[in-house]
Amino acid sequence: MSFTYKTATSTNLISLMARQKRTMIQIIPALARGGYSFLDLNFCEMMNPGSTVDQEYIRTLGRLSKEYELTYVQSHVPYPRDYYAMSPAEQEKSDYLISRAIEYSIELGVPSIVIHPVRGGIDANILYLSRFAALVEGTGSRLAVENMETGDEPSEHSELLEIIKALPGNAGICLDTGHAHLRGLDIASEIRAYGQNLIATHIADNHQKTDEHLLPFFGSIDWKAVMTAMKGISYQGYMTYECMFFSRSLPLSLEEDVIRLSLKISSELAALACSVTTA
Repeated sequence: MSFTYKTATSTNLISLMARQKRTMIQIIPALARGGYSFLDLNFCEMMNPGSTVDQEYIRTLGRLSKEYELTYVQSHVPYPRDYYAMSPAEQEKSDYLISRAIEYSIELGVPSIVIHPVRGGIDANILYLSRFAALVEGTGSRLAVENMETGDEPSEHSELLEIIKALPGNAGICLDTGHAHLRGLDIASEIRAYGQNLIATHIADNHQKTDEHLLPFFGSIDWKAVMTAMKGISYQGYMTYECMFFSRSLPLSLEEDVIRLSLKISSELAALACSVTTA
């Protein structure tokens, strides 16, 4: 298998512009008109007060995919801040939101469903994630466990590989480049260690101080090294932006410019991959 650069974005790319919170339904037409065909559905929207994500909302997402000839290649489910420190009622609410987002993703035919691990060790995360991995078993979807950015959450390849090996449903890994950089990891080495277990990405940049969620080249990640590693493992998934903070201070009148810039940057990353020679 050879590596082909495939561009996608989270629906959150322009969701916080002008410091407003816009819904996936409001955003998707603009992303499609701007040139995106492959999207990551940001079901973290379900965590917002007054969220209207329900069965009718899902039908609308399905209609939009047909109307604009879109493919939903990933989704991101809601997440708890610190699951084992929450009350039973808070845990129950979190579990419900995540389970519903997984069910919605399966209904929409999303192949890779990204989920956060929680604060705690490997065993605690296997216990936590197994209930959600079981929901995708026997479907066309796979759970993608994301690397996190702090030392008290699973962040390194050794932890993630051990966790996914113990989960049902053929789980894989989602690489968040921003998290890995913030953690001070060698991103290229992590990618090589993931190998064929890497099934999804969150592509974002930062300056290794906070999780800025910037477009590539606006932070300090070595993108040539990242693309070399991606090509080296013949990564088969999508390079999916998760860059919602990049545009949050910009006025809505620059929406098209943000989309165009993101696609131009994607072309530059693809060119980097093409320039890589592998043995």
